[in-house]
Amino acid sequence: MKKLLTAICVMLFICLVPAAATPAATAAAVFVGAIDYDGLTLQVYYNNNAIVYYSTDKKTWTELEGMYDIATSSCTMDISWLSAKSDQTLYFKGDVVTTIKAVTLPAQNTSFRVTFNAVEEEFTFDNAEEADSFEWRKASDYAWREVDMDETSASYAAFMGTVEKFRVKGASIIIRLPQVKGTGNSNVGRRPSKEYSVKIAARAAAPNIKVNSLKLTVNTTSAMEYYNPVTKLWVECDSTMSLEEIAPKALYAKGGSNVTLKIRKAATASVTYSKTATVTIPGQSAPPSLGGSSADCTYYYLNSKLILQFNSASTANAYQYVIVKAGSSFNEASASWKTVTSSKILTISSSTAPAGATVYIRKKGTDAANGAEVVLSSAVNSFKVAY
Repeated sequence: MKKLLTAICVMLFICLVPAAATPAATAAAVFVGAIDYDGLTLQVYYNNNAIVYYSTDKKTWTELEGMYDIATSSCTMDISWLSAKSDQTLYFKGDVVTTIKAVTLPAQNTSFRVTFNAVEEEFTFDNAEEADSFEWRKASDYAWREVDMDETSASYAAFMGTVEKFRVKGASIIIRLPQVKGTGNSNVGRRPSKEYSVKIAARAAAPNIKVNSLKLTVNTTSAMEYYNPVTKLWVECDSTMSLEEIAPKALYAKGGSNVTLKIRKAATASVTYSKTATVTIPGQSAPPSLGGSSADCTYYYLNSKLILQFNSASTANAYQYVIVKAGSSFNEASASWKTVTSSKILTISSSTAPAGATVYIRKKGTDAANGAEVVLSSAVNSFKVAY
């Protein structure tokens, strides 16, 4: 009986020991986990303490409140109230293990700068040495997109492609260095930098390109450049270039095929290149026929006069001719062409068309107007006057 009473007393003593004594044996110092500067939260692990306290000066302590996670015995703390202008230190301790743990959150990088060289089409990032990527968004939205600083990367190429699209109308974009999430007291990461606004100016309007159907020229200037599809390079224009120079394949003698020209104002030291003007030059038609049975032009001589008739000529189907005396040179662009708009017989004196002179004929072209496309003057045919 005496032994039984002793055993009961021992069991009662064990049960009456305070429950708080058990965690005291396993509790350890609290510690900081993930730090998210975008979400402005910090995770604190209780480490078997029942309560966690925090302070900014180690004098005034406040019980930690926040979103408690039972599975990890941690609390997600809001840190939005801490200034980003300077380093901020928080101190933590438990109610059981009162060892103080400090974590210093870094100040935001406010010296970050971005410049966009519109001529060279390059971005320059200043005070960004610690970053290997940046983030950007449109000024009108809040969706951040991350881009590798490496200009050879796929993300950078995609970014520059988007910037090029912005240059149609112009846009403003916001750029910053992204956050680096912290993982604890010894690795606090980095806040996202100050946001920097960059204006992407719209390109200047494309030049107003016109094809002269009579002179067979394009109204280019030395301030323009055209795209060569063979070399895939932009080539500096000359002033008022001939089709022989800029679109030779459009000429009948070179194939007479349609040619699409891309022309823009070239970049200068202070202004980037303009939007591109695209012009389609139709292939030049064959020269009009000559001879007694020709539907285009017949000629003969009568009383030392040249008799000339354009059999299909009309206002909508005009022809042209020019007489070049022997010893003079023929220049199609500068020649003084006479226009014929009817099939009426033309009588030309020998003084105007002396023997040995050359008569050049062609179908008259029409410039683009009122929605109608340009039609080039035809290739030239000719004959020598011989009475």
